[in-house]
Amino acid sequence: MSFLRSAGLMAATTLGAGMFALPFVTREAGWGLSLAYLAALSIAVLFAHDLFAKTLEKLTSRHQLLGLTKRYLGAAAFRAAFFVILGGLVLALVIYLILAGPFIEAIFPGMGRAGTVLFWFASSLPIFLELRRLVGAELLGGALMILIIFIIFLSGRASGGLEGISFVRLDQFFLPFGPIIFSLAGWTAIEPILESQKRAGTAARVGAALGTALVSVLYILFVVGIFNSSADIVPDTLSGLSAWPYWKTSLLAWLGLFALLTSYVPIGLEVRNSLVRDLDWPKASAAALVLFLPPLLYFLGLQNFLAVLGLAGGVFLSLQYVFIVLVSKKALALTPWERLLSAALIGLFFAAAAYEVFYFIR
Repeated sequence: MSFLRSAGLMAATTLGAGMFALPFVTREAGWGLSLAYLAALSIAVLFAHDLFAKTLEKLTSRHQLLGLTKRYLGAAAFRAAFFVILGGLVLALVIYLILAGPFIEAIFPGMGRAGTVLFWFASSLPIFLELRRLVGAELLGGALMILIIFIIFLSGRASGGLEGISFVRLDQFFLPFGPIIFSLAGWTAIEPILESQKRAGTAARVGAALGTALVSVLYILFVVGIFNSSADIVPDTLSGLSAWPYWKTSLLAWLGLFALLTSYVPIGLEVRNSLVRDLDWPKASAAALVLFLPPLLYFLGLQNFLAVLGLAGGVFLSLQYVFIVLVSKKALALTPWERLLSAALIGLFFAAAAYEVFYFIR
C-alpha cells in the first residue's frame, strides 16, 4: 500500500497543465523528437527525485528545498534559490489561472473571467484555511484524470493521427524542453510522500518513480488521443476542439480542472510552507502572498500560455532541479556513477535555462 499510495500521489501531483501543450509541441517539433525528450527528461527527473528523497530521509528536522539550499550551499546560493524556487512555483500558479478560465467556459458557457476568479477562490481555500495537503482528494483527482485520459484515447477516431507530422524538426529542436519538463516536474510531492508514508524508505521512493513513469505513458496516450480526434492543434489544446461534441469537450475540460486543482493546491502549500519554515514569515503574510500574487500577475498581462509555460519550465524548473541535485551532492555520499550523472544533469538544465531566457527575450 505504501508503494501504490506513493505512486498515486506522485502521478496526481505531476499530471497538470503542461499536458495541454504537448499535442502542439509534438506537431511543431516532430513526434520523434518530442518522444525522445519525454523519455530522456523522465529519466532525469526520476534520478533527481530519488536523490531528493534520500536527502529528505537523512534529515532529522523538516525543511523545504529553499531551507536545504541555505543549509548545504550557503547564503549566496540561498538568495538565488529564493528567486528561482518561489518565482517558478508562483509562475506555475499563473499558468493554472491562464487555463482555468477556458476550461470552466467550456463546461459553463458565458462565465468569462468570472470562471478564472471562481477557480482561484476554490483552489485558494485550503491555503487560506492553513490546511495540510489533501492527499485523499489529490489521489481521487488523479484517478479521475487517468480515467478521462483513457476515455479520450479510446474514443479517438483515427483521422490521420500522427500521419503528416514530422519525425524531427531541427528548427524547433529546443521547443519541447520547457513544456515537457514542466509536465514532468513533481518534486513538490516528494516531501509529502515521505511524510504520509511515515518515511517508508525504498517502497515510497520506488512508488514515486513508478508514478512519474505512469505519467509519461499517460501523456503519450493523451497526445495520440488528441491527434486522432482533431485536425486543429493549438497551444492549449481545448481551443482547437470546436468540432468535438459537447460531452467530449466538457470531459476534457473536467480533466483540465482536475489537473489544475490537484496541482495548484500542493504548489501553493509548498510556497506557503517554504516562507513559513525556511524564512520565518508569519503564516498570514505567507498565505497572502500565495493568494494574491498569482492573480495579480495574471491580470497584469501574463496570459500567453505557451510563453509563460516555456519560461516556467525551461528556466525556473530547470534551475530548481539544479538546486535539487546540488543539495543532494552535498548531503549524500554519491557513487562515482551518480556524481557523473549529476554533473551531466546540471549541465543540461543550465544549458536549457540559458536557451529559454534567450528565446523569451529575443
